[in-house]
Amino acid sequence: MDTEKHSDTLDQIPANRRLVEELYAHGKITRDARDYALSLLHPHTQWGLWVSRLLLTLGTVLVLSGIVYFFAFNWTKIPPAVKLFSIQFCLIGCLVGAYFCSLERLMGQILLLSATVLVGVFMAVFGQIYQTGADAYQLFMMWSLLTLGWTFLSNFSAQWVAWLVITNIFLVLWWQQAALPTRNIEFMIFAYMALFNGTALALREYFSVVKAYGWLEVRWTRILLTLVTLGVMLIPILVWILNPKGAVDSIMLSSFIGLIGHGVFYYVYRYRIPDMWSLAAVILSVCVIIEVGGFKILSEMLDRTESIMFFLMGMMTLCVFTSAIIYLRKTAQEMEAHHRSP
Repeated sequence: MDTEKHSDTLDQIPANRRLVEELYAHGKITRDARDYALSLLHPHTQWGLWVSRLLLTLGTVLVLSGIVYFFAFNWTKIPPAVKLFSIQFCLIGCLVGAYFCSLERLMGQILLLSATVLVGVFMAVFGQIYQTGADAYQLFMMWSLLTLGWTFLSNFSAQWVAWLVITNIFLVLWWQQAALPTRNIEFMIFAYMALFNGTALALREYFSVVKAYGWLEVRWTRILLTLVTLGVMLIPILVWILNPKGAVDSIMLSSFIGLIGHGVFYYVYRYRIPDMWSLAAVILSVCVIIEVGGFKILSEMLDRTESIMFFLMGMMTLCVFTSAIIYLRKTAQEMEAHHRSP
């Protein structure tokens, strides 16, 4: 009886790369067994599958681009009713196709992503026909709200990334057109965007690592969100370094949040969730901060001797990036050794 229960439990465990890596990390299987298992899960002969997926994605992008440009170049020749009904027809067709193809398949997910794009196209065309006078941020706000429901149901990383892009554009436009910030708080948008995208990244790590949601384990989403969040945190820091006397309260607060964020990113991707790509992005961002800080100091110390300043800047650049490369290589070796140890 116990054997049958154990067998049923094993049958319910999905075989994926993460499971194989965990078994190898804990010394349950040898390296040869690991390589063999990975070759079965991801055989090299599946290049045809990847090519077909690439062609499907490119074809979808070209079709959507064609729809957008068709309306743009024939705007005055198409009656308003035809414009709206044709977009609605394509939108409903994508949703129906996604339903029947199933969101578990790439075809259904691509159709759902196409429906998301068509929602934005429909709202833009509607605004142009009826001249609603709405600000641009309202279009992206409604676009984000209308697509949030099926984004939750999609279990598709690209759909979530598209929704995050739309929402980020909404935040920026809302800050410029509706919030109308004063000069003292204008840089707070960087803090808000850093917190928003950082929260999205934290949720991604929680549900992919702790809850083991397989569709979130694609690595490019981590790298993309890391780069975006680091970039948003980096801008106010550089502005503060280059013009410390003119820094308003929002610049200093955003810079403080950015520095804390860099420390959190380093700790997480060095010790909690070791990842060399994300760690390298953090180290690169720190190198940029050091470079700009060094440039500011040298430019003030050697105001009239540009040749010496650029020579010292070159030497500092070599030292900073060489040190970063040495550190990353050493860290990569430590991570590999820790990964191999049981």
